[in-house]
Amino acid sequence: MHRIRPIALIAAAALSGVVSMASCANSDAIVAWEAPEEDAAPPAPGLVRPPPPDAGACATLGCNKVDILFVVDNSPSMGSAQRRLREAFPAFLKQFTTKLDRTDFHLMVVDTDAAGQDLTCNRLCPKLGFDASVGENGGLCTGFPCASIADRTLCDYTLGAGVVYPVAANASNRNCNFPDGRRYLTSHDDDLEERFLCSAAVGTVGDGNERPIGAMLAALGRESQAGGCNEGFLRKDALLLVVIVSDAGNTAAELDSAKVPEWREQLLDLKCGREEGVVVMTVSHDGSQTAPWYAALGNTAVSVVGYENDLPSQWRDYCSLVPGDECCCTTTCPVPRPPDCFPDPRPRVCDECASKRPPWEFCWFAFSGYGTPLVHFAKSFGERGGHREICDDFSGILDGTIEAVRKACAVF
Repeated sequence: MHRIRPIALIAAAALSGVVSMASCANSDAIVAWEAPEEDAAPPAPGLVRPPPPDAGACATLGCNKVDILFVVDNSPSMGSAQRRLREAFPAFLKQFTTKLDRTDFHLMVVDTDAAGQDLTCNRLCPKLGFDASVGENGGLCTGFPCASIADRTLCDYTLGAGVVYPVAANASNRNCNFPDGRRYLTSHDDDLEERFLCSAAVGTVGDGNERPIGAMLAALGRESQAGGCNEGFLRKDALLLVVIVSDAGNTAAELDSAKVPEWREQLLDLKCGREEGVVVMTVSHDGSQTAPWYAALGNTAVSVVGYENDLPSQWRDYCSLVPGDECCCTTTCPVPRPPDCFPDPRPRVCDECASKRPPWEFCWFAFSGYGTPLVHFAKSFGERGGHREICDDFSGILDGTIEAVRKACAVF
């Protein structure tokens, strides 16, 4: 049963602010943030422990069925990671269904934000002259179809609910048309790949104070129970695979390494405490890589809405910080300077590099020592867990996920 969004959810938002740069390194953009009024906010997610399982509920647990949950960070710094996830997914799906011969699986995407900027888009829609298609409100609501207000439910604003209608900058901004009103896909659905890619484009205007663990536990706990948004997703006899893709780190309020045993216990409770029933892969910063330009950048970086797709501005900033890069050129003039020679005041992007992205975009914030809670969480599952650096190639990351599933299935 799906909860219908009450009219209060289109109430006016209040309290303007700015998404903090320190909160999850939201460097792809700095966006205006308007918090919804108190009565318009979705219920506090909490970390809900599932009810005690019935005796023998997990007795048939095996690898013939797999429930796959992708937790995808939708904070402003996640544009490049989301793109690379979508690029790598088709090959992952092919390998998952052939190499592992998994023909019965459920597949769901949740984001890390309980009530994102789409609430602001909802508030703007009734305004006379608002046209999201031309980037009103600084581009935050670009592509947002105002008619979608009537199509969306409370689950579209609930942390842990499967994403079926992503709305935001850099999101799909359309209904992904999941069958039968479900918020997850099954291996028997048509257009599986296309629908997943639509769902995984969760956008980049979520709260910079991400909740990847809260989203995971809400998705698999409360929201998967009877009457929840994800009812039917989690099956007692299926292997559970969780993939968290997030650049959140120590600045996120919920990410505390001391809580890792608690997170692990709550996840294992879903499988009656049977460790062989859970596989966890985290794709985040492990704190071992520091961007070479970061020392120069410091904490003074200022980015704007649209920076994600503004290559000239990205190259301007990059070449200012890394002038010796092979893609940064400088025009010099002989002495005495001819009247038709104009030297560059600072390095600029070379013509042959102007159409591609600067190297930093793939690893925008890699603080030393940052992001360790998610690393510890994955490693707490031993050979059934794994961690990959978010700056790495995602095809290799997803290959590692398949290998972890293979090892887990070896015990059944």
